[in-house]
Amino acid sequence: MAALMLALLTACGGCHKTDAERAAEERAKIEKQIRDSNTLVPYRALKLTLRAYGTAEQPEAVTALWEMVLETQKLPQRELTQEETRQAAATYLKLAIAFYRAKQTLREHDEDDYPLLWTKLELAKQTAPEPLFPGYDNGMEHLFEGLLLVMLDTADQGNRLPMTDLTLYEFSRATPRPEWPALLRTVSRAGRGLSFMQGRYHYASEEELTAYVTEVEALPEVDLRLLGQLSQRGATPERTREGLLAAGYFLRAWNRMQLKRDEPAADDVERGLKSLEKLGIENELTWWGWAFVHYRRENYAEAAVNLDKLARSPYLDEPTRQELQTSAEELRQHGKSLPIFRQHRAALILVRALVARAGGMEEILVTLLGEERARQVYAPVAWMDRVVHGLAAVKSEDVVREAGGVMDKALEAGNQGLSTLKAKLGGVLPGGAGASAGSGPP
Repeated sequence: MAALMLALLTACGGCHKTDAERAAEERAKIEKQIRDSNTLVPYRALKLTLRAYGTAEQPEAVTALWEMVLETQKLPQRELTQEETRQAAATYLKLAIAFYRAKQTLREHDEDDYPLLWTKLELAKQTAPEPLFPGYDNGMEHLFEGLLLVMLDTADQGNRLPMTDLTLYEFSRATPRPEWPALLRTVSRAGRGLSFMQGRYHYASEEELTAYVTEVEALPEVDLRLLGQLSQRGATPERTREGLLAAGYFLRAWNRMQLKRDEPAADDVERGLKSLEKLGIENELTWWGWAFVHYRRENYAEAAVNLDKLARSPYLDEPTRQELQTSAEELRQHGKSLPIFRQHRAALILVRALVARAGGMEEILVTLLGEERARQVYAPVAWMDRVVHGLAAVKSEDVVREAGGVMDKALEAGNQGLSTLKAKLGGVLPGGAGASAGSGPP
């Protein structure tokens, strides 16, 4: 019997993987997802075109692509008429065909071999390019692009961009360099943790977010002053640290919920709430946080009180208020499992409310960067958002027909990318039909 038990234990030595082993497996999957993603084809082609055009080493295909990209800037940014919708659909169809035919160019050229996107945008204004931040480089640009994409997607409830592949791509390239300020190296950890969580790589996210919290606690005062100087409100180092810690604790809590580790998640939420208390902050996040903590501690009456506060927020729509009120009543009856406490649903409710409370994403950027720099940062990202969304509305069959019906490997991969984009954006209709021309850019 002892020998049998020993044999069973030996055989099952690999049955229970450690968190570190699972995280390593997830990181390998992330690299494969980025490498094989067809969703990234139009996005990468757009960025390569913007960065390579006008340089001595620009690929031949970029010249034609650039002319088509410029056509998208002429499209109205308001609600389109029927004729404008038709013209927009035709423009994005031509651009989609060109981008997918250029997939071979992406195999041979990389965007980081060309000038920074920020530099090109500055040159387009016929001004001497100045770095967005001290030491601004490729990795830092990928970091900020990833953060802005997350903000765009979150503000629109995840309905606008195929976010997972795009943010994984950007944050995977946001490799911090030794000369970066420690604060930005730490923020890069948070970005990777957030993108891994959105991609459902929760063990890899746990590693990144735990490292983020540890690094924030160790940040020296000189690095914390950097964010305070960039902010128009001039936050002190102590307040900056508490704000960063609160963000880290809440992010890690939501990730731990997906790992079904609700008790450690509640501990993190409580730590985050204490940081927010030190900042004198009371808003939708704190009301939800206390409701969740009391819920986990089986203090159902207190949890219901905080859900009532959240339901009275003027920044929530009526269906959400009703859902919160119903949940509060269920808590008073000792409800045991409420969807309102799950990560994805809670994140959508809270982030949209907090963004609205702050005056919208553009206002948040103004607070952080100042009016002029916020406008410079937001405008090109919003335009790229419209282009990617417009490409996603193109019918795959139209690409095939307009390309002459020849389905070579590059075009085949491109059409797969269109289908993937439409599926992620909800553009595939029953029966397999694609989005109509009327579903073009806003």
